[in-house]
Amino acid sequence: MHTLALFPTLFTYQVLGIFMIRAILGFTFLRLWYIGVKYHKEEQIESFQKIGLRPAKLFAALVSLVKFLGGALLLVGLWTQGAALATGSMMLIAAIIKFFKPEALPRHKFGFCLLLAFVSFALLFLGAGAFAFDLPL
Repeated sequence: MHTLALFPTLFTYQVLGIFMIRAILGFTFLRLWYIGVKYHKEEQIESFQKIGLRPAKLFAALVSLVKFLGGALLLVGLWTQGAALATGSMMLIAAIIKFFKPEALPRHKFGFCLLLAFVSFALLFLGAGAFAFDLPL
């Protein structure tokens, strides 16, 4: 069989590639949660006030919860599709807010939000990959 792929034998290990994507995405959301809770809690509440979402503390807590639970679930590969849907939706909304009202989210870049959204949504179709509790039975 002729293929234009440089290393076609590596396609055998696609589940490892999906695992790497899932693990780093989970780690990224956990890191975003930690930094937000530890250093930028008031700034996050202020961002929700700028957008006009009230009560801002409640929305900040919900976003923080999605980052933490979504990141943890992605990292271990449990309920991957649900976690990917939640984190992807959250980041797509963040990208839309950043596009239309950039001053509301000063720390985030539009491209970063969009990238995290689409990588999350890709896991809906790819599954959990290797080393996950979500392995097909």
